[in-house]
Amino acid sequence: MKNLFLFLILTTFAFNANTQPPYYDDLLIYYADGNYEKLISKAEKYMGNDDTKNDPWPYLYSSKANFEMSKDQQYEEDFPKAFNDAIGDAGKAIKKDKTGEVYDREKAYFTELKEYIVEEIKNMVDIEDYSRLRGKVMKLQRMDPTDIGSYYLLAACQYQIKDKGGAKISFNKGQEKLDLVESVEDWRDIDFEMMRLGVIEYCNYMVQNRLCDNAKKLLNQVKQWYEDDEIFMNYYDDVVNGGC
Repeated sequence: MKNLFLFLILTTFAFNANTQPPYYDDLLIYYADGNYEKLISKAEKYMGNDDTKNDPWPYLYSSKANFEMSKDQQYEEDFPKAFNDAIGDAGKAIKKDKTGEVYDREKAYFTELKEYIVEEIKNMVDIEDYSRLRGKVMKLQRMDPTDIGSYYLLAACQYQIKDKGGAKISFNKGQEKLDLVESVEDWRDIDFEMMRLGVIEYCNYMVQNRLCDNAKKLLNQVKQWYEDDEIFMNYYDDVVNGGC
């Protein structure tokens, strides 16, 4: 009887140990050592394993490794899509992060990655590369589905490439999210920047097509957050108080 009791305890302990979630210390060590290729290889095994494929951490570490490699020319030949892979894996990590733990712990990383994406987006806006811009904005949305400004930018982009149906859907999604905003206290600087960029690009299209009332309505709705933003207020004055 005593031996049976001991067997049950040991069996229960072994079962619990096997069912504990992995902590991915190996991925953390590879990342700390700068062994990004090994990290990605190991992370891919976790992603393909039925027991761990729905955990967000392997995708998060893979994203971080790809992001670091995208900044180093020595990886450019072997990992030409590292930056896009970083965005894609970050989006998967957030989607699988059901409790929000990964995002909370890695908010600084997600913010830095978003800043890099927005910089690329701004460059595409400057040269009016709307075809590539659409895809980049969609990738941003997969990584940060809460970003409101991206919907207005996507709508503007879709209008420019003659996708009026898609533009209306994007605008309506953005407007629905904007109407639900009660506070922006937890917004980051990059969130405000993306909102400003999206709103201005959307309003530019409205103004160009003499839909001034639409532009003025949106500008007035977000103005409360940009009273001290010179770029926004100059644009606001041109449209609302100008000759539009």
